Amino acid sequence: MRSWLKKKIKQKLRGYKVDINKVDTSLPLVISSAKKVAVIGGGIAGLSTAANLSERGFEVTIFEKNEYLGGKLGSWKFQSNGETLQVEHGFHAFFRQYYNLRNFMKKLDIFKHLIPIDDYVIFYQDGKQQGFLGIDNTPGFNIFDLRKKGVVNLWTFINPLSIAYLKLLRYHPEKTFKKYDGVSFESFAKQTRMPKNMRLVFNSFARAFFAEPHKMSLAELIKGFHFYFLSNDDGLIYDVLDDDFEHTFLRPIEEFIIKNKGIIKRNSSVDALEYSNNKFLIQGEQFDYCVLSLDVKHAKPLIQNSKGLEGFTQFQQETDALRCTDRYAVLRIWTDRFEKDKTLPFFIFTDRLKSLDSVTFYHKMEKESEAWSVKNNGGIFELHSYSLPDDLFDDALIKQQLLDEMYYFLPELRGLKIVHEYFQHRSDFPAFHLNQYEQRPTVHTEIPALFLAGDWVKLPVPAMLMEAAYTSGAMAANAILTKEGLQENQLESVYSYGLLTKE
Repeated sequence: MRSWLKKKIKQKLRGYKVDINKVDTSLPLVISSAKKVAVIGGGIAGLSTAANLSERGFEVTIFEKNEYLGGKLGSWKFQSNGETLQVEHGFHAFFRQYYNLRNFMKKLDIFKHLIPIDDYVIFYQDGKQQGFLGIDNTPGFNIFDLRKKGVVNLWTFINPLSIAYLKLLRYHPEKTFKKYDGVSFESFAKQTRMPKNMRLVFNSFARAFFAEPHKMSLAELIKGFHFYFLSNDDGLIYDVLDDDFEHTFLRPIEEFIIKNKGIIKRNSSVDALEYSNNKFLIQGEQFDYCVLSLDVKHAKPLIQNSKGLEGFTQFQQETDALRCTDRYAVLRIWTDRFEKDKTLPFFIFTDRLKSLDSVTFYHKMEKESEAWSVKNNGGIFELHSYSLPDDLFDDALIKQQLLDEMYYFLPELRGLKIVHEYFQHRSDFPAFHLNQYEQRPTVHTEIPALFLAGDWVKLPVPAMLMEAAYTSGAMAANAILTKEGLQENQLESVYSYGLLTKE
């Protein structure tokens, strides 16, 4: 019976993988006449667009405001106490349903650097730990299996209020947002009297999208749970890169683009562009197409400062409605001490006291960090607050709060010596807050040769975070390929409807 039901679930969810587009293989692959494409922003979305188009013969130029590529996957060097060290924007997980990003990584031989994380672990305030290893990966079965971990219990399934949890299994790409985009996760949790442990799991999930529970759109949370947990049999266990992003991920992509005659302009901030006669003028150079792949914080002022875009009312309204989420902080420290429990995975969530949401143990994960650790007999820890409290603004106080909470969850580290540190206090992640979805712009705009790409763009599939960024860039590239009569690249996704949803 169990195996039969699993088979039916897989059939219902279309084998856990569907094609997003239909590729006409009779069309040519490479463009026959010169066409120039400007890609503004060298994060994952911009690199995706540039790689896909340069390979097809387009003259692609990336304009990147930073010295480094990668955006939120960026990596750069800094000096500290006489040492040159490498630091990144922050920890990133490569989930196994990131089909398009992972296919791209296989193509560029980046995939060999992925290593699996041991478990998905939450540290509770009472000293207990919650892991998820061993849960059945089949959608539906995985929810029932959460009882093994104490996240749910028998009462959760028989409580009349729990009928509301069926919303998680009824994800619909349109109806879910019409019904629940104006409902917060916090109000949903109160309405259903969600058990404490279950609420903590959902709170951690919401904060992974840089949103507090009272601001997080329930529709976005349902979409996220569908994408990560209820549409595939890959489970919550994910992969990470075995070394710094610059070495393992960004450099191979840069080399691929340059090999295909793409141009990458670092330290090249674009504050405005001009659009006229279906052409774009950027830094004195004319382009046939433009893809805006900046982060959400910098996209709005660029559009507002540009000439020739004023008359496109829908475009202006949608981009003006874009919002950044709350402030967040990342503190990486190089220390003279290790954690006591050597069996911990590379990354843990915490039931935060005030600000600390996660700790990453880089000395266990990346080769370069491990080498520093061995040489100096110390650890490298990243402390991350995905959403800082409104009353915590001062950098020194933020850093101390993060450290104090790390000592609370890892008391053996009290008294450690910090040899180096790198601190980031930022507010450039897109908001997935209440009532944002309807106005969110899509890859296609009303301007024929202008496209948008990034983790903030509305997609026709439930992809999120890095997969959303890569897929949006690939979709922008496909749109340009189509306009030039060329073959699209095949893209894939999890099924866009929940287990209990009718199309």
